[in-house]
Amino acid sequence: MKKPIKYLLITLLVGVALYNSVYFETLNERNTAQKKGVFDPDAFAQKFLETKLAGLPAVEAGQFIKALQDDLMQFTAEQGRKLGISHDYYFIVEGNGKVLHIGPENVIVKIEGGAGPELLVATDFIFGNAIREGSGMANIGDYQNTMDFNSISVAVNNRVRTDIVPPFMKKVKEGNNIYFKGAVEVNTKNPDLQNLRIIPLILDIK
Repeated sequence: MKKPIKYLLITLLVGVALYNSVYFETLNERNTAQKKGVFDPDAFAQKFLETKLAGLPAVEAGQFIKALQDDLMQFTAEQGRKLGISHDYYFIVEGNGKVLHIGPENVIVKIEGGAGPELLVATDFIFGNAIREGSGMANIGDYQNTMDFNSISVAVNNRVRTDIVPPFMKKVKEGNNIYFKGAVEVNTKNPDLQNLRIIPLILDIK
């Protein structure tokens, strides 16, 4: 084979190989492809609050406090949720109550018809895993890394701070009757039943 023809064929083959190896896509297509398979904790938290919250099972607040007072260890072991080996148990509670005091970090609520201690409804310094664990909204075994799992708590707490607490705080006054639903953490090693603090998921003024 003459050299010019040989070189021409080689050039054509290389050109075809390069053409088939190059793929052109728009920037939007590229960004969409990069996002596929990437966990979005904020979207996960938003979907939970929009679709799962209303039907989320909860213990009535008065019954919850009484059960803790009667037999804390048995009740937490049977009804609470916890992560791994821990003394922290988590619950979802709901109830009606009267606002006794509006503080900088909590609203103090007296449970309707209850003779037990008041409850603190958190309005600031909202952090931790109470909502994630109490609701059972996520299982650590379903995630490839702990960063994704931990980011769920951050995202849902942020939603509470921005979407749930502010509208309530703009309207609530001492003496108001309210309905609340939220997550509570109970430490069985150092229980403090006089200062149970609810991370709110629903706050309605009656």
